This record gives sequence, C-alpha cells and structure tokens, in this order.
Amino acid sequence: MGSILDIINGHVNEALNGNEDLFERRLSICKKCPLYKETALGPICNPKLYIDNNNNISTTKKEGFVKGCGCRLNAKTRVTYSKCIINK
Repeated sequence: MGSILDIINGHVNEALNGNEDLFERRLSICKKCPLYKETALGPICNPKLYIDNNNNISTTKKEGFVKGCGCRLNAKTRVTYSKCIINK
C-alpha cells in the first residue's frame, strides 16, 4: 500500500468485508511466507525481517533482501491493485 487513499480503501474493505474472495486467496499465500506475523491487531508483514526472492530471511539488511512492509494484511490483501514486496 502506498498512499493514504490505498490504506483507507483497504480498511474500508476490511470493515465492510469487501473483496472477501481476494482476501482469502491472498491471505492463504501470506500465511506461508516467513514474514507473516500474528499480532494483537491481526496479521502483518513483519517489518523487523528482511527476505529475498528465495524466501531466505535476515534480521539485518543485506544485498538482494527487502524489508517486510509492515502492512496489516487483513486490509492490504483486500485492495485489488496492492502488491506483495516480493511479488508473491
């Protein structure tokens, strides 16, 4: 999610159960990712970890690794044009 409008759109969809099929399909992919983290506010893409395209994880920044975005997945996965940081 990039702009504030994207974030608002995701939260509105979450509150109204919008894009439920898309949400379920995407969240099932997220749950298999090492960056998936359950929190009190729901699942997030763990911003304390880094990942590469081969699902290798690091706790420090390394070449070829990207940082978890920190997004609340219950909202992000409902926005049709949102993208995973590693294109999953």
